[in-house]
Amino acid sequence: MYKSVPVKRDTYRKLKDYKMAGASFDDVLNELMRSVPVEAVAERVIQEHYERMREREGRPWREVLRRRRA
Repeated sequence: MYKSVPVKRDTYRKLKDYKMAGASFDDVLNELMRSVPVEAVAERVIQEHYERMREREGRPWREVLRRRRA
């Protein structure tokens, strides 16, 4: 089964640079995914989320929860 994956033009150009010796894009993507564990990506995404939440201004969570219970 084939799927289309939309990417920006610059991303496509970079991806093509990894495509060597008759490799398919599927081969390239699988090789890249093998080299970076999904846990490392998840950890980075979670860390970025925590940093955004720390920088975000708003009401403290305890106050939000207290008002929600009321």
